[in-house]
Amino acid sequence: MRLLPPLLAALALASPALAIEPYAPLPLQPAKVLIPPDDLLADAAALLAAVQAEDHEAIGRYLAPQIRVVDGALELHVKRFTEILGPHETPEAMLSDLANYIGGDVEPPPPGGDPLPNRLRSERLYIEQSLIYAGPWSADPMIEGAICTYPYFGYDIAGITALAEATGVASSSFVYVDEPYDLHAEPNGASGIKGTLQTGLLYGLDYDAPAPGSWIGVYLPDGSTGFADFDTVELKKPYASGICFAKGEAGHWQIVAQVSTSL
Repeated sequence: MRLLPPLLAALALASPALAIEPYAPLPLQPAKVLIPPDDLLADAAALLAAVQAEDHEAIGRYLAPQIRVVDGALELHVKRFTEILGPHETPEAMLSDLANYIGGDVEPPPPGGDPLPNRLRSERLYIEQSLIYAGPWSADPMIEGAICTYPYFGYDIAGITALAEATGVASSSFVYVDEPYDLHAEPNGASGIKGTLQTGLLYGLDYDAPAPGSWIGVYLPDGSTGFADFDTVELKKPYASGICFAKGEAGHWQIVAQVSTSL
């Protein structure tokens, strides 16, 4: 029995210091990638030109009479909210209504000023960026039959809730990578490799680990922390943001949904 304390001490020294309990990274459901047909790309280009020209009448031809808005929270365990907007009498009224769902706040006007110009500008910018940075296009389970400008990655809501509770990591602090990425043992490029982030999995961020500059801690499955450099990898969150199209009665493609993640 006299050997037990030294043995335990030796095991403690040999084991890695765990920041959290070991965990299984949550798998992401792969995006259902869709190839937009040529006529959709042509209508999207015409819509983009109308947005950049601030031609609301032309924009209106690409707005469905009713548009579904889907709004997600930064906390991944919170289910997305959805509602239907419209019909509205003018394109400006629809664009102003959609400006409530751009993932942030619209800049207020000066005291006593008209809020409409800023609302229209913010919504035009949202549509423009959704089109310019579109791809890969995919399907979103909340917008049946539509083709969306963003890749939608599903995940298990109950799973992320349980994982956040078990690890103590906020559900907004789980990330994925598009390519395997080696984490360093220390927050510098000269340190050895601690472990590898694999694609298709959500890993927890360790904001408590001291990390200078562009470095941040990431929890490995064994509960220890490795370090990633923002300058060499993009740590993404499965947030959905963009617009979705379906063919209207006139035969051209229209926006039938706008999807965002609130701040």
